[in-house]
Formats: sequence, structure tokens, C-alpha cells
Amino acid sequence: MLLDFTVENFRSIKGAETLSAVAASKSKAKSSNSESRRPVKSDDEISQPFHVEGWDIDVLPVVAIFGANASGKSNILKALDYLLHFIFSGNYDFRLHLIPFKLDSKSLHNPTNFKLRTVFDGNIYTYSLELNNTKILSEVLEYSPVSTKRVRLLYSRNWNTENHKYDWKIGSDFSGAHNQLKDSLQERETFISLLIRLQITLIQPLLDWLLESCFHGSWVHYKIEADALILLQEMPFSGSSHILENTKHLLYKFDTGIYDIEVKMTEDDERPQIYALHKKEDGQIISWKFEEESTGTQNLFSLAYTIQFVFQRRHLLTSDELGSNIHPNLVREIIKLFQDPKTNPHRTQLIFTSHDNNLQRNNLLRRDQIWFTQKRPDQSTELYPLSDFKVRNDLAIDKAYLDGRFGAVPFISDEDDFIPVGEDNG
Repeated sequence: MLLDFTVENFRSIKGAETLSAVAASKSKAKSSNSESRRPVKSDDEISQPFHVEGWDIDVLPVVAIFGANASGKSNILKALDYLLHFIFSGNYDFRLHLIPFKLDSKSLHNPTNFKLRTVFDGNIYTYSLELNNTKILSEVLEYSPVSTKRVRLLYSRNWNTENHKYDWKIGSDFSGAHNQLKDSLQERETFISLLIRLQITLIQPLLDWLLESCFHGSWVHYKIEADALILLQEMPFSGSSHILENTKHLLYKFDTGIYDIEVKMTEDDERPQIYALHKKEDGQIISWKFEEESTGTQNLFSLAYTIQFVFQRRHLLTSDELGSNIHPNLVREIIKLFQDPKTNPHRTQLIFTSHDNNLQRNNLLRRDQIWFTQKRPDQSTELYPLSDFKVRNDLAIDKAYLDGRFGAVPFISDEDDFIPVGEDNG
């Protein structure tokens, strides 16, 4: 699971900004059900975080980022997505071109820094990467075993500007034949990407999570084809056989009017097809090809399937502008699915951005799950959580947010203050 992510000098992000999924210290405030105030739940009643055994750490299943347009909230997700993809394909993907903060001459020529902290089986892993568009300058992997809670180095490589090669350090816990691979590394290739090909028990949970989050991390609506549906149902992992059934249940819950889904081939078909089944008022069941359903229903099917697929693994799922094409009630339901340990037993996490302040109301998100971005005077992005503010448990957060109590809302200037370039006041 993700504990926190830090990025520095990436697009609109100038200084180091950290997004944390670690739950804030528990509030002593109790839920309120008095008649004089609206019913308010405590944070743990809203969403019970995942407890990390052996540590005094609780991890949030959902983190939401709100902010004005152009405040940089999307760049937080882009930075995380960039790191995950660079880890495995930085040397081979020409699209992974770094864009530093350009409004400062020093930042423009400085490297970009990433740091990712995760926890698996009680062990905390910290991965740090410093790079520019020509080479990796530093790569470090450390871990803190639950048995000792002390930070131990697994490996580090640092670019030596004098002899133009890397200085390596290998921790005693990380000795083995796999370290011979470091001699074949190129300057924009991460060492951890080579380790994915091997079975290294100490870091295998981390490698699996990185790989799964890399390929399934961004929430993209793919059209689900029948062939792919059959293949995915046969995938050899626990819970794969229940994905379609759970998807059907979710589609029914989303009120699409679909009674059932079938994957089959008729005499008129050249390949398997997905069929939607509907029930008439008299109880008769009729079916037609799923491609005849509305675009909205097809998108909901892909969305529901994606949700059920990631729930079977320990993914990290990100979504920029969650709910932009989905009814608000469905967005709320999706968030609840991630919050509920019954529907999300494998601790899949969701990080999303949104402009919908309605998601801040009605006990949907904890205060430590709500984050904001706003621009500093130098136009760089500032990232901070609602839990930094002392707010009453019964405060209408959505209204306070629009009133500017927490920042992160657009400043609308007066038209008279705008002077086109080349003109003056006379």
C-alpha cells in the first residue's frame, strides 16, 4: 500500500510536495446526533483505515484532491504516474520527457526528485529517484523491517561527476547474484526494473505492486471485448472467476436496467459477443448485443468491470477528474465501494482529483482524506490536507470550501484590472 508520495521540480510543482495516505491522529471528537445539529460521524465511522500490523500506522483507502483550475492537482497525479512508468520503461519510452518548473531559472536547470513510501507485510519500503532528461543521478531503495523498525539500505547508486560512472552501495540484506545486473544498466534505466524479472523474496511484494500499479494505475475507460472478458475470467489468480458476477451486480445497482450479462457465440456471430439481458414487465427475458446499449451504459460496464478487477489485487488506482462523465450519485457509490473493507478486501487504494465539492459533504470523506492544491505567488503548486485546519466535526466543509476558508479556490479578478498587452491607462 502507498503511504506517501513526494515530488519536487515537476511541471507546476517547484518545492517538495507530499501527498500522504497515512491517516491523521484519531480525533477525540465523538459523533454527534443531537437534534440541534445535523448527524455527524467520526472519521473512523466514515471510513475505517487499513491498519498496518506492528506499526502505529493506519492507511487510507481513498484520497481526494480538490482545487481551482490550473492549481496543479492534476500534476500531482501526473508525477506519480510518471514515476511508476519511468521505473519500468524510462530508458525506452520517448514520451517520458521531464518538464521541470519553468518559472524559476534555478529550477529550470535542476533535476527532478521523487520519493515513494509503501508498506507490505509489515515492511516499509522507501524508493527515491533523482533524474534529469539525460540520466538518473541517484536511485535508492531502503526498507524498515517490522521486527526492528530501523531503516536499512538495500541499494543505492549515485552519479559521480568526476569519473562519469555510478558509485554503488549494496546493503547486507540485499546480497546475491541479482546484483550482477547493475553492471548492464544504462543511464536512464532503473535498477529496480531489472529486478522485476527475478524472484527476490525480500522485495517481491513491492515489485508486484509497482508492476500492477504501473499497468493498471490510471483510470481509463477501455471498451471491454468478449474475447478479453473470456481471457480475464480464466486468469490464474484468486477471485478472477467472480469478477463478472460482481460486475453484473454493480451494473444492476447502478440502475442501468440490465438484468444480466452473457458472453456467448450464436450462429450469426463470427466471434464471441457480449449480450445484455433485460426483463420485460411480463417477466419475459429478451437480449441483444451489448453494442446496442447506450454509450453511457457501455462505459458504466467497463467502469464496473475495472473496479471489480482491481479489487482482486493490491492496486493503486488514480483518476484525474473522477466523475466528469458520471452521475454524482454513482461517484459517491464508487467511493463507498473503496471505503468498505467488504467490497475492497485486498486494500486497493484510490487517489482522485475532482471539482465536485458535493463530495466533501454528508460524511463521505474523512477530513484527512481531503487535500487541496493552490497556487503560491510564484505560480508554483502548494499541496496540503484539510486536517491541517482546525475544523468542527459538524462544519459544512463544502460550503466553507467555496467560501475560501481553506484556499484552493479560484481568484476571479475584476475585468477593469485587466490591461491587454501593449495598452496602458493613458
